[in-house]
Amino acid sequence: MASLDDVDIQTMLQLEGDLTDQTLDGFNAFIRDRYGLANVAYLCPSFPGHSIVDPFASTTYDGSWTEHYRSQKFGSIDPTVIFGARSLLPVDWARLPRVDKKVQRLFGEARDAGVGHQGLTIPVRGPTNSHWALFFATSHESDHDWSSRRYELVRDLVHIAHYVHQRAFQLHVDDVAVDLNVITKREIEALEWSAEGKTLGDIAILMRISAETVKSHLDSARFKLQAVNRVHAVTKAIRAGLIR
Repeated sequence: MASLDDVDIQTMLQLEGDLTDQTLDGFNAFIRDRYGLANVAYLCPSFPGHSIVDPFASTTYDGSWTEHYRSQKFGSIDPTVIFGARSLLPVDWARLPRVDKKVQRLFGEARDAGVGHQGLTIPVRGPTNSHWALFFATSHESDHDWSSRRYELVRDLVHIAHYVHQRAFQLHVDDVAVDLNVITKREIEALEWSAEGKTLGDIAILMRISAETVKSHLDSARFKLQAVNRVHAVTKAIRAGLIR
C-alpha cells in the first residue's frame, strides 16, 4: 500500500507553498490518488458561518452528488456523519446500521453516484475544543481487499485528517502559529539527519542514542511542527529555516 512516507520532500514543499481552498481540494485529490481511494472528503460544521446542515466542505465527490446530497437533506439521517460526530475513534461504514429505508436509499444512491461502497469516517478535534470536523475516505474495493488494508489505511489517514483540519482552520478561522522555540536541539539534529536520507538506525549511531529515542525525537518534532509525517516535518523545518 502507498504511504505518505513515500512522498518526496519536493512534493510536500509544493503542497505547503500556497494555501487556499483550491489547494486544499488539490491535497485531498492527491491523497485519494496516492492511496487508490474512490473519494476523500473533509466536512467542518463548526467554522464561522457554517452548521451541521451546511458545513464547510472540501471533497473529491462529483459536484452533482454534493448538490443532490444537500437538496435531499441527507446530512440529517446520514449515519456516516451522525455516528462519526459522536465517536472519538474512526468508524468503518460496514458496521453502521442500515435498517431505515431512508438510510438504505442514501447508501444506494451514493453507490450509484460513484461515492464508493466501502468507507471510513475519522473524527477530528482541535486545534481548539470548539472546532471539530469529519474526514471521510471511500473505496470501490471488495470486502476482502478493504479489510486487508484497513488497519494501515486508518493509521495514515488519522494523521492526514488532522493535517487537513489544521490547514482548513488556518484558512477559515485563524493562523495556527508554530512556536519554533519549543523544538529542541536534539530534535533539530534528528531532522537534519533525516533530511539527508538517514534511517533511524543510522541516526541512532550518529547521535549515539537508541533508535527508539531517535523515533521519539522525530515524532515530537513532527507534533510540534504540526506535520502529517516525518517527511512533512523535514519540509516544514526547511521552510522555517531550522535546517538547511
